[in-house]
Amino acid sequence: MDKQSVDLFYGSLLHDIGKIVQRATQEKKRHTEIGAQFMKDYLSSKNILDQIKFHHYKELSNANIEDQSQAYIAYIADNIASGLDRREHNDEVKRKWNSQMNLEDIFSKFGSKPTKRFIQPRILDLDVNNIFPSENYQEFTSGEYAGILQKIKEAFTRIEFTENYMQSTLNLLEATASFIPSSTNMQEAVDISLYDHLKMTAGFSQAIFQYLTDQSRLNFKQELFENSRSFYKEKAFLLVSFDISGIQDFIYTITSKGAHKQLRSRSFYLDMISEWIIDDLLENCSLTRANLLYSGGGHAYLFLPNTKEMLNEIEKIESGFNQFFLKNFGTQLYVIFGHTAFCANEIMEGNSPKDYQAIFHRVSNQISQKKLQRYSADEIKSLNQGGKRSGRECAICHNTSQLVEDEGQDKCELCYRLEHFSRNIQEDDFFEINDQDTQYSLPIGPNAFLHQTSRKNIENHHFSGKVYAKNQLYTGLDQATHLWVADYSDLDRNEFSHYAQREWTQQGAGASIGIKRTAVLRCDVDDLGFGFMAGFSEQDGGRYNTFSRTATFSRNMSIFFKCYINQFAEEKHLTIVYAGGDDVFIIGAWDDIIEFSVQLREYFIRWTNGKLTLSTGIGLFADKTPINIMARQTGELEDAAKDSGKDSIACFSDYFTFGYDTFIQEIYYGKLAIIRDFFAQENERGKSFIYKLLSLIRERDETDRITFARLAYYLARLEDTARNKENFRIFKQKMHDWFEDSEQIRQTELALLLYVYEIRKD
Repeated sequence: MDKQSVDLFYGSLLHDIGKIVQRATQEKKRHTEIGAQFMKDYLSSKNILDQIKFHHYKELSNANIEDQSQAYIAYIADNIASGLDRREHNDEVKRKWNSQMNLEDIFSKFGSKPTKRFIQPRILDLDVNNIFPSENYQEFTSGEYAGILQKIKEAFTRIEFTENYMQSTLNLLEATASFIPSSTNMQEAVDISLYDHLKMTAGFSQAIFQYLTDQSRLNFKQELFENSRSFYKEKAFLLVSFDISGIQDFIYTITSKGAHKQLRSRSFYLDMISEWIIDDLLENCSLTRANLLYSGGGHAYLFLPNTKEMLNEIEKIESGFNQFFLKNFGTQLYVIFGHTAFCANEIMEGNSPKDYQAIFHRVSNQISQKKLQRYSADEIKSLNQGGKRSGRECAICHNTSQLVEDEGQDKCELCYRLEHFSRNIQEDDFFEINDQDTQYSLPIGPNAFLHQTSRKNIENHHFSGKVYAKNQLYTGLDQATHLWVADYSDLDRNEFSHYAQREWTQQGAGASIGIKRTAVLRCDVDDLGFGFMAGFSEQDGGRYNTFSRTATFSRNMSIFFKCYINQFAEEKHLTIVYAGGDDVFIIGAWDDIIEFSVQLREYFIRWTNGKLTLSTGIGLFADKTPINIMARQTGELEDAAKDSGKDSIACFSDYFTFGYDTFIQEIYYGKLAIIRDFFAQENERGKSFIYKLLSLIRERDETDRITFARLAYYLARLEDTARNKENFRIFKQKMHDWFEDSEQIRQTELALLLYVYEIRKD
């Protein structure tokens, strides 16, 4: 990356650094002047300092700078990233400011119902006790800002403002400015963090610079300041998306006994392939992750300059990775890119909601069309020439090429490497991608391989490629990016069969309770795609449709499912195999999976203020059940939950599909609790009593009252021998009431079944 691009990155990324200083020190000067003065202690580049000092209309109008100054780029990128054209709004005296305002929850302007919650003042950390927005307003104090500023100062003393520290600076700002409001104007929605605004401004600056440079339009004052209205209408940008097809089959369609040894590595491996596609594209185009809107689940959205060179690079990356996939996986994996041009006016306040949604629709439709015609005629011809293969095959994926013998089994080289790599995922925090192929490295792209590394190697600069830090926000030389990875497990070696075989205690040491089964949970977010395209289009005529809000929304979804979910799962007997923005796959002890499904949904509703929902399937399996069968059957239950109206859970079979509120309140906390309490006081009532109740429920016919009479007779006969007659009478009456209603008795059947599973010994 050339020096101009590097300076533009830092200038636009740090253009509002003065806001933090101003709020910490309560200086009365303009934040532009304060920021430039602050940064003079750490850098001397006039180009960077000018962007910080002159990125507002008033300062630019009086600035003594060259027409080619990048301050004009920072100015218009700041406007686009904020979603506002501030050209006519330069009299800040008339505005109402409160430098101690809380950041509002991003979901306040999401959906059709306006809400208002606030983020607790803090830096980004992994403590889930502080993550949820509150309706209580708690102002930022100058002291809290001073603490954040001190962390930034300490980091700046170790940072050189060169290409090698660009990602490190992004990491620093994410850690310190994710919960600082970008604007403290009381007349605006204060729901965009300073970090998200700075990141978007840097991304748009780089895209604008490349777009104008490509056309040799280097008088930035004329192009972006004097003729800004015209530039807002130019299709200067590309929204680019890709989708990796075949992920589900690649992760879950493995049948061997040792599948558990590489299940999690397959999930992590595909995540890393997706991340490497992003970084490979950005690096080849001299861009950074400031241009990334979202990544997760094999999908990504980026905003890039609309140039011929960029379109060629997208085509080159798509072709290169598909050739890589064909070579290593045959037709199992495939990546499809889509892109569309857009102008600034389409993504700023005042745009038509239809225009904003149309940008995402065009990309989605292009990807859908390309999926119908994956391969060229030459590629199909080449595939057909491969012929029918026979002979030995991989015990895990059934591939017939590059077989090695391992632990008495034939395995293809990739499965062999995945199995050995799996041990590193949970234990290691650092990974490297370079061009060196070693015994246990994983091929991750054309001439690129994934390795485990260590913090010591990084600190001693013993690496030759890009470094990734997992679940940490490290700053330092050549930090490529941090990764949020949902990797919690209470197992040492991914021996999932232990969940069905274990003995655990509920009320005393050594007490073995419950059915010995493994459970699988699969869930995803309902209408997540709609959230990206139109989540902010329903309030106030769609004025909140901005890329900054979309970026903040996507980051909130990622950190919930890829980071905080690890803390939600702590002390539970389960393993998170995969968790992204649109899919969650968890294996565990059946009772902990049920409990976790309730807690995860409650946390998610709290996180999104009830504006997004989950659909969940839970399957129950014997310990020898192959992973592919568990994945398929639980996936079918997840589909049943979605088909029933979403925000639902299908538990064990599609017959037991309920709305989530019904399952939690009426079954889990309602009928199951009542049944537990009753049998705790009726010790002599054994399993035969429960099985009889279940039998009568299953014989129930709404057109025939005989079954109801049988139930009444059976309960009346037992009441005479009850130890606690009042307790039995209450329970009998509830059973009568539930039996009268088909929905209530279906809930009762599941509650009884859950209780049976709790008390069974086999």
